[in-house]
Formats: sequence, structure tokens, C-alpha cells
Amino acid sequence: MKRKQIFYTLVMAAGLLTACGTDDERIPAEPQTQSAADGGQAPADLTRHISVEVSERPMAEEGTAEGRSLTTRAAITTTLTLGDFTMQGVYGESTQKYSVVKKSAGKWTVTPDTPDSWPSVDNNTKVQFYAYTYTKGTFVPNSGTPFIDFTVDENASTQHDLLVATNSVAYKDHNGTVPLIFDHACAALAFNIFMSNTLSGQLGGTLTVNSIVLKNVRNNGNYNFGTTFDGSTWSDVEGSANYTLNSSSMVITTTPQALSSNHLFMIPQERTANGTDGTYLEISYTFSGQTGNTAIIPLTVDWKKSTQYTINIKLGTTLIK
Repeated sequence: MKRKQIFYTLVMAAGLLTACGTDDERIPAEPQTQSAADGGQAPADLTRHISVEVSERPMAEEGTAEGRSLTTRAAITTTLTLGDFTMQGVYGESTQKYSVVKKSAGKWTVTPDTPDSWPSVDNNTKVQFYAYTYTKGTFVPNSGTPFIDFTVDENASTQHDLLVATNSVAYKDHNGTVPLIFDHACAALAFNIFMSNTLSGQLGGTLTVNSIVLKNVRNNGNYNFGTTFDGSTWSDVEGSANYTLNSSSMVITTTPQALSSNHLFMIPQERTANGTDGTYLEISYTFSGQTGNTAIIPLTVDWKKSTQYTINIKLGTTLIK
């Protein structure tokens, strides 16, 4: 009796980072001038409040991926959906942390229960500010070359985008306002699954995928801030984690279906397809009541920061004699 085995092909489409417009709340600020008499120092009785203006270079998408509309995608964070973030001001050997910067009435403000004033330097001294989102990251000053120790959330369905920004600003430059342009530090992965027309015509029954797991992914690393985003790097990327991509069984058709995990936000990494020694997909499926079938799909991984990928899992068939 002939048996049928499921095989696959993968098609990957990458959307590259492009520059985009800024938020409409950005208001240019005139530089504040200081007289020679005050030596660039603010009056002792004047609190120099700090404020923030935010823009973003979002991930771009080269068209809509097969089977995945803009309304079914997970929310890749933009300045419209960003709720709050943490900011660190580094000057000399000192660091001042602004724990909550949030948007209120259309403006970004530092909440009063954390320091809401400028770091204790004169008006002419530049402070290097670092900002980041998402609580899975830990900021490490590292003697002036800071990084974020970042671990990917173990639950694929609750992962969040990691946005980062840095700028060197003196108080007088923008009247106490810190302009921040956020970039996406992770790669965003979305998955679709469907079968070929040939397989559909030969099956003579229903093909159900019971689970899809992305396995052996490096899930911890350090995002090293550069003076620009292009100059930033990821280092010490390690670990071996598994992520469940769908939460329930799916009847597979020739129409692409988006997996319930929506987007995964992964640390950029490169790995060669090498069976189960590298990164791979494990697909459990049922055909005509026969359970316990598993397909192993090795992946060649080339995930870059600020890049959006769609992985289309296309199932096909061949005869085994």
C-alpha cells in the first residue's frame, strides 16, 4: 500500500527599513542663549524641566504578504501605538534614569514620580540620552558604552517590539527638549501556511496541522548602542528556545492562513540549515485520521534588525514506494 508524506517549500519575503515621517506633535524649539555672566548655568531657583519629542523610522512592508492583511498582523509598535518608554541620561560617570516617559494630551512628558528635570550639568554640556521600550530588556551603563541585556519573551503570542533611540543633547540646544528617533532593534517574523494545488488534488482527504513549533532559536543577547542606529550591534547572542506558532489545529487548504502567533520579535541572528542542530520548524499533522505524523523543516536563518520577514510554509507531496 502506498503511503503519502508531506514535504514543504519555504518562501521568504523581507521588508527593509525605510525612513518615515515624524509625529505631528514635534515642534521645533529655539536654542536658549545664556549670558557670559551666568557662565551657562541656570538660575539656582529655576528647575530645568526635561521634555521629549518622539519620531520613528518604522519597519516597511513590501506589499501585503499572502494571506495576511494589515488588520490581522500583530501590532508592530509605532509612535501611534507606543504607550511609554524608559530613558537614561549618561554624563561622565553618572547616570540619571527616567523610568516612565509617556504620552499625555498629545505630548510626551516625564512623569513627576521619577526625576523630571535635566541632569545636573550646566546648560552647555551635552548629555547622551538612551531610550528603549519593553521590560524584557535591562539597561547596563557599561562605563559609557551601554547595552541592553535582552531576552525574548518565551510566549510567542505576547511578544513585543523593542524600540531604541539615542541622542546627544545639551539643555540649551532645544530648550530642555530631547528629540528621539526610535528604531526597531529586533527582526519581525510572520508565518503563513498552505498547501500546493498538486497536493490538494491528490490527497482525497483532510490535512490538519495540529501544532507548529519554531525550535532552537537563540533568544538572549546584548543590544549595543552606537552613536547612530546603523552603528549599533548585537553581541553575545546565545540560547536555545522554542516558540509555539499556532494555538489550535488548522485545516490546511490552498489559501494561505496566518498563524495565531502573529509577529515574533527575534534577536537578529544567522544560522545555517542543519537538521535539528540549527533552527527549524516542527510540524505535527493528521491525515485521514492518522495521527503522530511529524515534518521537520530546517531553516536557514538570516534575520536582520529593523527588518520584517514573512515565512510562507507551503506543503507539497511526493510518493514513497
